[in-house]
Amino acid sequence: MALLIGGLILFIGIHVLPTFAGLRGVLIAGLGEKGYKILFSVVSVAGLILTGAGYGQAPQQQIFEPSQTGRIFLPAAMAVAFVLVAVANIPGRIRRVVRHPMLAGILIWAVFHLLANGDLASNILFGSFALWAVFAILSAEYRGKRLGSGQGSLKLDLVGAVVGLLVYAVVFYFHADLFGVSPV
Repeated sequence: MALLIGGLILFIGIHVLPTFAGLRGVLIAGLGEKGYKILFSVVSVAGLILTGAGYGQAPQQQIFEPSQTGRIFLPAAMAVAFVLVAVANIPGRIRRVVRHPMLAGILIWAVFHLLANGDLASNILFGSFALWAVFAILSAEYRGKRLGSGQGSLKLDLVGAVVGLLVYAVVFYFHADLFGVSPV
């Protein structure tokens, strides 16, 4: 459990850092923009690796009965989540309307996985990501940070949706191989 929690602290911690403009500024002043981005990336990847390893090693301690409704809707919700993550960096209309599509996609992923699993490790993993996504959306709104402006392109939205659905299909097909659990 320590690896899981440590990995989450690293990953979420480095992603919360930009909300503190002063601290971020100090790091950029000391490391340079490129150095800051390298540090951010290295800590993010290390956090994800530790989180994944910790989740895989965590004991299966069931704390609530998983939601059957959540499990039924999970595949469709994940398709939406993948599309939102895919369109996050494309100047389309979805990005303008949703405002924070990547965070919205992460929130959907986390909430539906939280409902569909009832074990302690899943609650820690998906609950942490859900709380972080909500915090990040609220923080970005407070700071006036939002994605998208102008009309956006419906064509680019379609490209993003196709890419998101293709990646979703690959992850769905290989879910058992990647994560040790069948997606349905």
